[in-house]
Amino acid sequence: MESTDDKMERRLYSHDLAPLPKEMDLIFKTMPDRVDRPQYTQDVVQIVRKAISTNTPIVPRGAGTWGLGGSTPVKGGRVLDMTAMNKIVSIDETNLVCTVQPGITWKALADALDAKGLFLPCYPSSAPSATIGGWVGTGGTGIGAYKYGTAADIVRDMEVVLPTAAVVHTGDKFVPQNGSGPNLNMIFIGSEGTLGIITEVTISVLPKPEVQRPISYSFDDIKKFQGLLKRLTRSEVRPMHIMFGDKLHYDYLRAIGKHAPEVGCLVTCMLTGSKASVDAEEKLLDEMMAASGAKKESKELAEHEWSERSYEFRVRELGVGAIPGEVLIPIDRMNVVLEGMEKLIKHLKLNAPIIGTVADQNTVMFMPYYLTDEHKLVASTAAMGFAKRLGDLAQENGGRPVGLGVFFAGNLQKYRGKEGARMVRGIKDVLDPYGIMNPGKMVETGTRYGFAMPAFLMNFAMHMMGSMKSILPRDKIGEKELSKLKK
Repeated sequence: MESTDDKMERRLYSHDLAPLPKEMDLIFKTMPDRVDRPQYTQDVVQIVRKAISTNTPIVPRGAGTWGLGGSTPVKGGRVLDMTAMNKIVSIDETNLVCTVQPGITWKALADALDAKGLFLPCYPSSAPSATIGGWVGTGGTGIGAYKYGTAADIVRDMEVVLPTAAVVHTGDKFVPQNGSGPNLNMIFIGSEGTLGIITEVTISVLPKPEVQRPISYSFDDIKKFQGLLKRLTRSEVRPMHIMFGDKLHYDYLRAIGKHAPEVGCLVTCMLTGSKASVDAEEKLLDEMMAASGAKKESKELAEHEWSERSYEFRVRELGVGAIPGEVLIPIDRMNVVLEGMEKLIKHLKLNAPIIGTVADQNTVMFMPYYLTDEHKLVASTAAMGFAKRLGDLAQENGGRPVGLGVFFAGNLQKYRGKEGARMVRGIKDVLDPYGIMNPGKMVETGTRYGFAMPAFLMNFAMHMMGSMKSILPRDKIGEKELSKLKK
């Protein structure tokens, strides 16, 4: 096991996908005291025992591809970089399961399965760098969820080191947990590293489909997509994945020299199955799209869009941050939320493209983003203000934000209700009696001073951040590049 207290290395672990301005260190101790890179379960057990004896916080970390501070310390302590635990333990072609260590990336696993004629049912869009343990810990939805389900559906079993240093298995490798008491997998899926450290995961896999066919369609306005989506989700057509982007998203891509269509909205569906079933689904999909006013795009464009599915934020190549928001919305409220987002974006003087996916037959995920210099205090706090108001908009329309992390931990009761939040906190207290496992996240917004920031204060502060952004000059990042398209 490697371990270091080198200052430069520790600084690299003081943020995740969204770097924080140095002023945030007045509230949070984001710099860990030490970084450990375990290779075996027993290494993790030893680290936990040491943390208990010294009352030291532990922060599990995968590749840091999340953006809500889940893998960022708020009270210092030890960061456990799990990426050295990146081995495939076994691929069971008979029982269609594979067991892996948590630090392996989804792409590495997908390539190994592909070589054996197998196929991942669901994986995150950040698959080239995201780790399996990180994806499971943050809730596990993504590409393939529409047809095959999320982490809750494909995870069979996990090995977890608890904050007491005990090691448990949460399920059964070969069969579901139905009828054997509470599903222990679900305690840790989406727990954001606050209840234990995942050291092994067993997931279901599938035989590789005979055909995997991406198909793209364009609309002149993203709002025209809702009517089609209602019909599609109630039809017998079941794409593996449905993703979309609005006009500004593709304008930005063209502005930085990328291949992108001139459309008001582009929808790409991936169909999987036998050739006969995919042909039949494509025919039905063509008919539904044409009836909704959509234009079918070329095969080459569809294949290009599918190859880009893991690179939604190419515009970061402008040298700035792309601050994303993520919310889940009932499909029948899609256009209402789109209109609300347009008003919010205008009010905050942003240029904010909208991309998204269809999570299941009743849910769409919006991921609007905007460009900013995220290292600056004003820009970073304004980003949190945008995310706060976006989350409020989602909840007003029967949806919710995706994830809690540190910045939205104060919303636990808002999302789960008073008794539900009390139950979650109770589970945390029972599993983590010493309070060492990723403290200051999910159940509270912790600070470096040992006290939690009250939920009303954090929400008020984030709301004020949005208000501050509305009186600042309009963001002009990317506007020069966009203006070149009009010449």
